[in-house]
Amino acid sequence: MKPGEAVESAVVRAVKEELGSTIKDSCSGEEIVRIVPNSYSSKVEERVSVSYPGLPACYVLHTVDAIVDGLPDCEFCTEEEEEYQDLEGKEGAKGAVSCKKHYWKWVDSDSVSS
Repeated sequence: MKPGEAVESAVVRAVKEELGSTIKDSCSGEEIVRIVPNSYSSKVEERVSVSYPGLPACYVLHTVDAIVDGLPDCEFCTEEEEEYQDLEGKEGAKGAVSCKKHYWKWVDSDSVSS
C-alpha cells in the first residue's frame, strides 16, 4: 500500500498491476474487483529486509479475499506494463527494455498453504 492509500484502492491497483493485461477493459477497475465483506485482515512481521540484507525490517501485511471478474477459466499468462513509462526526465531509464511474463493456473484451495 502507498502512504495514505485506502485498502479498497490498493486492492484495485494491485489487481490491475498483476492481472491488468488479462482482465476485461474497465474505466476504474472497481467494477471487476469486489472485496469479500469482512475478509480484511492485517498482521505485522518483523524480519530481515529482502531488499537490504542484514537490515531489520517491519512489514505490515494486508490481506483480503476478492472476486475478480473477467479472468479466464483455464491457464493464462500476463505481461507487466512498461516499468519506466511514467518517468519523465529519467535519462537512465530511456531505452531500458523490460518484459516480464507471469504464468497462472488455477489450483484447489486445499493445496495452497497460508
